[in-house]
Amino acid sequence: MKNAINYYYNLYPENIHQTEKGYYFIINNTRYFLIKYLGDLKEIQSIYEMQLYLLNQNFYVHPIILNTQNQILTYINNEPYILMITIHYNNKININDIISFLNFTASKTPSPNWGELWSQKNDYLEYQISMLGQKHPLIRESFSYYIGLGETAIALVNSLEKTNVPLVYAHRRLGINDTWYDLYNSLNLTIDYQVRDIAEYLKSQFFNGQDIEGDLAYYLNSAKLSTYEYMLFLARLIYPTYYFDLYEEIITDRASDEEIKKIITKVDDYEKIIKKIYQYYKTFLPVQRIEWLE
Repeated sequence: MKNAINYYYNLYPENIHQTEKGYYFIINNTRYFLIKYLGDLKEIQSIYEMQLYLLNQNFYVHPIILNTQNQILTYINNEPYILMITIHYNNKININDIISFLNFTASKTPSPNWGELWSQKNDYLEYQISMLGQKHPLIRESFSYYIGLGETAIALVNSLEKTNVPLVYAHRRLGINDTWYDLYNSLNLTIDYQVRDIAEYLKSQFFNGQDIEGDLAYYLNSAKLSTYEYMLFLARLIYPTYYFDLYEEIITDRASDEEIKKIITKVDDYEKIIKKIYQYYKTFLPVQRIEWLE
């Protein structure tokens, strides 16, 4: 790897350290991180342009370093890599870090249609489980419940009167084990509603055994949300990304079937959280009736 870094970047580190996320090295107190790019190759140019735009707006994300051929991707052993400078690395994120990050409004772009995206995902997963479900009895037994949650979230989003809400630079996923490296990594960014990141972080907290009521109350009491955003937040909490993400890891043999038990055993407790939010909303918002939350 050292020879590749020398050749492709004209950088000559004395020591290179390997982590589960890639390789890092330090030159003149600057930390570089070389990671394998796992995303869609068609998106890399737009990601690069986005991080340039943000940096030019004095909004920090990890700068991507072009190689000596002026290319974003460097192929090492036929695998695409990206080199970034990372100032922040090991610090675990908290809800205030996320809220601060979400203060930067994104440039004008079409609003995401969660209902349509989730509906397509549900359809795909239902087809997939019909083909592969026999190999995974724990998933087969629990799958219908979580598809049902997904349908509730889709129906809720589709019923909302859409209003103009500022979009922000959010993340594809954020969880309690993520660090400032993940928060400021432009490869993890997407343009979306601000409630996306908060909802996903809270779900990660809950299903990793943490009490979320403090952070949840703090966010709801301090965030200045529109009615539309409040309802999107509820829908995002209902939609079981935590289950579907783990499902995909199991189906692709990156996790064992037993892992799903950590989620299934928390069904009742999570429903109580959702019901509590729903009942709270009813004290100040016109809320569509959701029978199982009454």
